[in-house]
Amino acid sequence: MAPKDSMIARTRRSMKAQPRAIFNWYLWMSAVVMALPGVAKGFDEGNIARIVVNKHFQQLFGLSTLSASALADAKGWITAIATAGAVFGCLGVVFITDRIGRLNALRVSSVFYLAGILGQACSNGNLSGMYASRFIGGCGIGGTTVVSPMYLAEIAPQSVRGMIIMMYAACQQLGVVFGFWVFYGVHKHFPENEQWWAATIFQVVPLGIWTIGTFFVPESPRYFLLRGDYDKASANLVRLRHLSADHPLVQGELDGAANQIAEERSIKAGSGYWQIWREVFGTTTNRRRFALIFVCHVLGQWSGANAITQYSPTILGYMGITGDNASLVATGCYAIVKFVSAVATGVFLVDFVGRRRSLLLGISLQIVTLVYIALYLGITTGRSAASIDADGNALRASQGAIAAIFIHACGWSIGWFALPYLLTSEVFPTRIRANCVSFMMALHWAMSFGNSRATPSLLVAGNRYGAFIFFAAICIISIVFAWFCVPETAGRSLEGMDKLFAVPLHKVHRYAYPTDEDLKPEMRGAVPESLDDGEKDKGTTRHQEMA
Repeated sequence: MAPKDSMIARTRRSMKAQPRAIFNWYLWMSAVVMALPGVAKGFDEGNIARIVVNKHFQQLFGLSTLSASALADAKGWITAIATAGAVFGCLGVVFITDRIGRLNALRVSSVFYLAGILGQACSNGNLSGMYASRFIGGCGIGGTTVVSPMYLAEIAPQSVRGMIIMMYAACQQLGVVFGFWVFYGVHKHFPENEQWWAATIFQVVPLGIWTIGTFFVPESPRYFLLRGDYDKASANLVRLRHLSADHPLVQGELDGAANQIAEERSIKAGSGYWQIWREVFGTTTNRRRFALIFVCHVLGQWSGANAITQYSPTILGYMGITGDNASLVATGCYAIVKFVSAVATGVFLVDFVGRRRSLLLGISLQIVTLVYIALYLGITTGRSAASIDADGNALRASQGAIAAIFIHACGWSIGWFALPYLLTSEVFPTRIRANCVSFMMALHWAMSFGNSRATPSLLVAGNRYGAFIFFAAICIISIVFAWFCVPETAGRSLEGMDKLFAVPLHKVHRYAYPTDEDLKPEMRGAVPESLDDGEKDKGTTRHQEMA
């Protein structure tokens, strides 16, 4: 393919074809506010990873007296119970998202998250209270993982939709950074008996910021179209795009979404919740979308990255990083690497290089690094840290394994971390989007729960290295699936995905990349640029009269 026809060149042409006014401060402010809830998931993952190994926490909750196997089991449940709650949060939020709006649904989820934070902070050694509070907080976190990406996909101009959705993913990694480094800060400046409590209650700060912010951003225009209120949808899109209500781009976006909703409703008018699911599985193109996203979430969650994040102090300990300060700094730096990689992916890759190429690159990095870590652990398992330090070759191999952990974080951020969120928010038609997004995010959390609970057992049963062989095998399956079945959605309109799924999934790679026609912005009444000013005025007048 000639350079002029590359994905980067096409995306640049698509962006230049759109008015500069649409990339305005209000759009970005709204996107930041609605991306911030991603901090909740990341903060919880980063924070709980340090809390469960905190000596005072273990003493307070009676964990210090348990046997090694019982302690590992308790750690697994404390870590994973929030992900179990998130499954119910994802499924529950679907019933209110289309009824009370995206913003109100986020506020409801935030209340559950707040209740979970306060419950954990006040549990005071009651392990049952800790479990219950983490489950309730997980319900709130799960709801945010549905609402925020959905809202971001619905307000984003199509040429930068990937970048805007990736803001949510980047905030998840920012939350991991906060989780690790906030704990490092309280470890340095708080008495030992207050460290886990202070780190937990700090989550109220980002929660308060985004909750207040929801009162300064507009409701999704597509929500109002679903409710049949074209005027409010138009008013909110005008605010987001900084264009007049009769601008061709505004009219094109509204009419494209409204026409699709009307067409879907005309097919199955008055369908309820179960009728929508019958529509999902009864329509060939919808089944293909569902199958694609289902497999993406399963493979992405079992590719190993979340296991490394949630048990990073233990896994980095295998590489010789021991001691509280060294472990805290290493896990904090690991979180920073994931965050920077996620930001770089959102800014430079997903909209310019594309989702598909980014995914293939990310999985490739995961495979190489997981195989190296498995080999290292297979050779050194049973050796003490002192013997490894005394052996120059083993020491260099240990340093290489630590580097591989960080490179793996980059690969995950480039590939499987980002893509399921992007595709889940992009590929489903508006009519079935809320149901399918909530189900997929529930699946995401169910797989995360299984991964969290299984990882300690995998590490023990597989003599450490077996777990990484398993993750590498999942990634090998992933790269084959991605090559054949994952399409390129960058730049395509939300209402323009249908032709991608007109062919079986295993043939999608033949039509994966969009053409210039696919990347054109949707405009009603658009006039060719070749016309002179007088002809443009006449053409615009004619289109306005037709409207």
